Amino acid sequence: MSYDLVVFEPDAAPADRNGFLTWYTEAAQLGDGKLACNPTATAPVLQAWYRDMIKAFPALIGPDAPAFREIDDERSAEYRFGPTAIFASFQWEASRKVQLQALRLARSHGVGLFDACGPTCAVWGPTEKGYYGVVHRSEPPREDD
Repeated sequence: MSYDLVVFEPDAAPADRNGFLTWYTEAAQLGDGKLACNPTATAPVLQAWYRDMIKAFPALIGPDAPAFREIDDERSAEYRFGPTAIFASFQWEASRKVQLQALRLARSHGVGLFDACGPTCAVWGPTEKGYYGVVHRSEPPREDD
């Protein structure tokens, strides 16, 4: 099982939950279902987040991947790039460390972060009040479901 995150330009995604999920689905497919492996395919602010993120979680594929790397390395990650978003998959065992690092860097770079695997699928980003926080989330799962 993988732990998946999406980092995105806040102005590119709709602010409402349903609009965001529609945008997310379209961004993930890019019309033909292919995202680029090269970070130059995404916005400069997202490239900056990626450059910082790969210091702790190196790329498995693409131009920044080491020539030889064990595939099961807990710190390795797969990054795919769209014009306004980066889709990243990590080893599940590293999910807590990944989430903390990704969120810290997203806040630092002023980009949005969608925790696609969390229990509420929260979306973080710059808020109207000028700070960084949860922009929206789905309802948490109920225990009787």
